[in-house]
Amino acid sequence: MNLKRLQAFHAVFSTGSVTEAARRLHLSQPAVSRLIADLERELGLALFVRQRQRLVVTGEGRAFFREAERALAAVDQIVDIARDIRTLQGAHLRVVAPMIVAFGLMPAAIKAFTTLHPRARVSLEIKHMGELADWVTTGPFDAGITVMPFEDARIECEHLVTARCLLALPKGHRLARKPYVRLSELDGERMILPPPGNLNRDRFAAALAAAKASYDGSIDTPSVFSACQLVAGGMGLAIVDPFTAKSAASLGLVAVPLRPAIELSFGLFFPANRARSTMVRSFAKAARSALLAEVR
Repeated sequence: MNLKRLQAFHAVFSTGSVTEAARRLHLSQPAVSRLIADLERELGLALFVRQRQRLVVTGEGRAFFREAERALAAVDQIVDIARDIRTLQGAHLRVVAPMIVAFGLMPAAIKAFTTLHPRARVSLEIKHMGELADWVTTGPFDAGITVMPFEDARIECEHLVTARCLLALPKGHRLARKPYVRLSELDGERMILPPPGNLNRDRFAAALAAAKASYDGSIDTPSVFSACQLVAGGMGLAIVDPFTAKSAASLGLVAVPLRPAIELSFGLFFPANRARSTMVRSFAKAARSALLAEVR
């Protein structure tokens, strides 16, 4: 069924005139007449009869108009649906992240995405590092952000941003007013670290060992924001990413650069066997732009 023929029939029926229908459709009168004739030939029905130089709709034409109107409404709905898909109206983005990302970096990424697409829905699931690939490849999630390296044959990972860690400490601490803190100056301090087995704990421990800083590691937590809360409570110092440090600013902490620097790289990851939707690509672009702006 030719859509233009349906539109011409609808316009002539609605206006009662080929002239008015042609004006509405931005076509010539002969073009509209040809479309009506072609439609009648295709259907094997007489939709109009000419009486005294006027087109009068037939009974068959009236019956067909109801069906034509439903069909054109469905076409309009499809166009609206396509527009909504294109602009992410009512889209649902489902992302997964470990704690280090969920409470620091992820809020900035989600804010950037929802600023561009305010009517999109976002669901964030927080999972242990070892579970992330399973949740994206076998669950209903679209993408994730994690600490790199993150290798699994079932996912594709793209570098997002590299950030230098900061030292979170109370305002009254002896090191709080320094422009930066050397790792060797942490000798004898109680350090609030990620739990044993966590990749970042191993990184931080190796950096402190290289600086010959002996520390007390008797308190650990998988959440960087929780570590900041413990620091605010006077229970030690913590090495944190700059995104979480910013989120924890209300706790009244000081965040000071470290020398030598400890860097963390973060990456976006996606199911390897699934094409990336417009929504996922938009999230990746928004997240990268927002986070690069924060670490500059």
